Amino acid sequence: MRSSTEIADEILRRIQSGRYLAGDPLSQYELADEFKTSRTPIREALRFLEARRAIELTSTGRAIVTVPSAKAVREAFQIRAELEGLAAKLAVDWVEDADLALLAQHQTDYARTLRSRVRGAEGVEWLQHNRDFHDLITVASHNDRLRELITELQGGTTSSALSFASKMPPRLMEENIQQHEDIIQALAARNGAAAREAMVEHVSRTMHLVLDWMSAR
Repeated sequence: MRSSTEIADEILRRIQSGRYLAGDPLSQYELADEFKTSRTPIREALRFLEARRAIELTSTGRAIVTVPSAKAVREAFQIRAELEGLAAKLAVDWVEDADLALLAQHQTDYARTLRSRVRGAEGVEWLQHNRDFHDLITVASHNDRLRELITELQGGTTSSALSFASKMPPRLMEENIQQHEDIIQALAARNGAAAREAMVEHVSRTMHLVLDWMSAR
């Protein structure tokens, strides 16, 4: 039987991968049945996720994947832009050709799954490929504390915001595809300043894209 921490980690992975989207309800009964446990560890897991701002609990105990406010999105992405910019700069000193090849594969998968939605395909596989892309760069920074901070941000408001962005028309995300390419080029050139600038620009533009989309809803 899984612990409440393990259950919370799995639910968080589902939010980050887009299986659960912003605004989706989470049934304690269904989760307890799926994880083959009582409702007690489920409630504990949900309280943990509430503290991470990944979900919200109503007064009746109903759990809903967080629909972030514009203020929360802005603050989280502003911090994330600086942290991931630093990670990209540091990664220049460590990234190997094999890492760049894998990064390019993540990028190919990201672009393919994102663009496939234009043809009517549902699904949010692109979220996981996007996460893989960013995670690889963070790991390549070889700074464990920085990685912890970025992971914490990815598990809260920014994760919910990106799952909310899954409802956006794919054409609005084309700019992101090119920005990933710019990051790869800077890393391949071993140009730390350019890698940092490209990453900060990418995360900042994503923030504005999500905020504009939220305000238009």
